[in-house]
Amino acid sequence: MRVLGLTGGIATGKSTCVELIRGLDPCAVIFDADQCVAALYQRSDVAASLVDLVGQSAYLEGAELNRSYLRERMFADPDLRREMQALIHPLVRKECLVSLEKTSKKGGTTSFIADVPLLFEGGFDFGQDANLVVAVSRETQEQRLIMRSGFDVATVHAILEAQLPISHKEKCADVVFWNEGVKSVLKAQVKRFIENNYR
Repeated sequence: MRVLGLTGGIATGKSTCVELIRGLDPCAVIFDADQCVAALYQRSDVAASLVDLVGQSAYLEGAELNRSYLRERMFADPDLRREMQALIHPLVRKECLVSLEKTSKKGGTTSFIADVPLLFEGGFDFGQDANLVVAVSRETQEQRLIMRSGFDVATVHAILEAQLPISHKEKCADVVFWNEGVKSVLKAQVKRFIENNYR
């Protein structure tokens, strides 16, 4: 079983890459850090810690996370962003290691892939054999964010500045999937990687 980290930047097509991996290698197990974070935010201890950091506005009525408010605060305040990441990242890594251990004991798995948006920013080490990056140009990221999410240019720039540049992530990667073209081009790259590396 290969143990792999997968990352990219916002709007690079990482979710599409995961979808392609699932289709091309049904025996792969994907750990989704975003889903893990969403589950953590529902825990009472994590909720209490978030309120301590951000205030009651971190949550809406009914204990639902106020994502838009948190996003605005995080991108406006780098110190707060670091504090929140220091709270959440170790918990995500712990859940990832638990999932990896369960998967390794189960057998029949070709690869365990942790899909972690801030893989390099957070120094997310879980004993992986290699790190994969889905990359596009900065211009494409900006265009996709504006079209997909409706963010204004200032918000887009704030989001991108909070992440390492894709060019830096490419240098940290063992494998880069370039996703500027149509989906079939990305699929061909993923297929070639699976066939050559861990089947």
